[in-house]
Amino acid sequence: MSAIAGLIHIDGSRLDRDTLHRMQSLLAPYGRDAQHSWHQGSGGLTRTLLRITPEDSLDQQPMWHSRQQLALAFDGRLDNREELIAKLEITQSSANRMADSELALHACIRWDSDAPAHLLGDYALACWQPRRQRLWLARDALGMRPLFWYRTDNLFAFASMPKALFAVPGLTKALCEESLHDYLCMMPMSGPQSMYKEVFRVEPGEIVELYKGRISKHYYFRFDPDREIRLASNDDYAEGLKEQLERATQRRLRSRGPIASHLSSGLDSSAVTAVAARLLQGKGESLLAYTAAPREGFNGPVPSHRHVDETLGAKSLVKQFDNIEHIILRRDKDSTPLDDLQAIIEQLDRAPLNACNMQWEQAIREDAAQRNVKVLLNGNLGNISISHDGMPYLPWLLLHGRWLLLAKHYRQLKHRNPSLHWRRMVRPWCMPLVPNTLWRAREHAKGRIASLFDYSAINPSWSRHMNSEKRARRMGFDLSHQPSWQGRKQRITSLYRIDIGEYNASTNVHGMEDRDPTADRELMAFCLAVPESQYMGGGQTKWLIRRAMRGTLPGEILDTVTRGIQAPDWHENTEKLIPQMRQALEKLRNHENAGTYLDIDAMEQAIEDWPEEGWDDPKVETRFRLQLLRGMSVGGFIRYAEEGNE
Repeated sequence: MSAIAGLIHIDGSRLDRDTLHRMQSLLAPYGRDAQHSWHQGSGGLTRTLLRITPEDSLDQQPMWHSRQQLALAFDGRLDNREELIAKLEITQSSANRMADSELALHACIRWDSDAPAHLLGDYALACWQPRRQRLWLARDALGMRPLFWYRTDNLFAFASMPKALFAVPGLTKALCEESLHDYLCMMPMSGPQSMYKEVFRVEPGEIVELYKGRISKHYYFRFDPDREIRLASNDDYAEGLKEQLERATQRRLRSRGPIASHLSSGLDSSAVTAVAARLLQGKGESLLAYTAAPREGFNGPVPSHRHVDETLGAKSLVKQFDNIEHIILRRDKDSTPLDDLQAIIEQLDRAPLNACNMQWEQAIREDAAQRNVKVLLNGNLGNISISHDGMPYLPWLLLHGRWLLLAKHYRQLKHRNPSLHWRRMVRPWCMPLVPNTLWRAREHAKGRIASLFDYSAINPSWSRHMNSEKRARRMGFDLSHQPSWQGRKQRITSLYRIDIGEYNASTNVHGMEDRDPTADRELMAFCLAVPESQYMGGGQTKWLIRRAMRGTLPGEILDTVTRGIQAPDWHENTEKLIPQMRQALEKLRNHENAGTYLDIDAMEQAIEDWPEEGWDDPKVETRFRLQLLRGMSVGGFIRYAEEGNE
């Protein structure tokens, strides 16, 4: 893995080498093993390297091809090396001496800006052709690696993280109010705008081109919402998923050090862990598996259909493999979700979305770093790919008059869940087919729609100024969360509004790389093309992965009807921080702009109303875990950004 940056003087003036050096220094924590730069005339590139794969020891970036007059900066990992070697007609002996970056260079020479369509893996790249005064940037189809850019009339700059761009004279950390608003309202990302007013992101699957001072953009990859595969039998779909998941996981096992995985009691991380363990077992290698757990003896209140300790399911999986070292990390008695918040904000260049989850993720990263782990597997996008629940299939059946089949599915669901009443199924069956205006009116009348101010710390005055609900509908996001019957289109839309590049890059600070087999482009394309009927059957949601993993995952995971809670004991020590939170809110109240964006009064009132019990009440969880903690997180980010402008 690398972090990359570059500076191009559009007016043809000589490169400001001091600025390029500052950009490199700011990215050094993301690439601790080597830092190098290249410059010529009006342009320069820099790269900081973190050696993760064996081939990374061969990395000689930034790369310059004198005959083609082309310079390349590449961040990432190529998962189709053998395929590329064949396509590019490179001898195996030559390829054995090439880092992934050099293969990417040959691909750019052969295919120019069509090269990303041939590259499979997690990457971001920059290709500079000084004679043509042409630069183009690209990210992988799912945006697993970040890339940002900034331009003025005289220069163009890009970097893996926004912090490096702020080395450019004249650029400040001025916030983009629209992006900050959407983040506070928990709306998905839309468009290229970053959290900073003058900084833009290269979107997943996009190419941004600078040619003779003009910028153009286009997508080189988009998932096809109309593609559907038809196989001969139900078993063929399950076998197809197993094969795709195995290939996706195998691609992510290339490492020069130990490999670890997240292991909860959920289907996604369990499937990834089990497949990785089996593949490593065949090579005589072991796997570290991390399970985050509440403190010893915690047996707090549990919301219905949830369980607090995921170690039981995880242990049942570990018993099936003799090459898994299971590491259970329980919350330290003194730790809180606000620990190291400012350091996390600085690593991400943004506010963490879920401070509670970041707490245990940081604990896993720190322990893994002590064990010299180089690869940390996860299943973050599994809900969109391998473990899609299939619920949109029910309203689809109703819409298409397949009422007998709908009744069959209800009977099967009822058989597996005897407490299930038909009235509980009316909403997922019928609501997606009701026009939005009627649906919202009905839910308002029933008092079922939570107000934006129940879960967001946004200042009501600012929300009215930004016209939150109208903005949400314009972005195609309804604050009332109406379900959809168009499962494939809904999942694809969700993919394009998820961008976790900065989160993946932040793992590099700990000396390792996050890898997600469930975000593999080919696996994702397969899962999206599978008919919706394969995800709902036998009285079960997530039917496809349950069938595919039968015999691999234990029944404690496959057949559980409850879902684990992450950081269920987060509130216990947080109460000790009340004096500290009061002080932080007082600073925010005195801050020039924080009070404009945040509802400081509501956050202070939440502290005064801190409950002694009732943490299984969704309303309590919403008010304190979502509204208060996310408000504190965003407040810390506002101070980080605007203090950087002083």
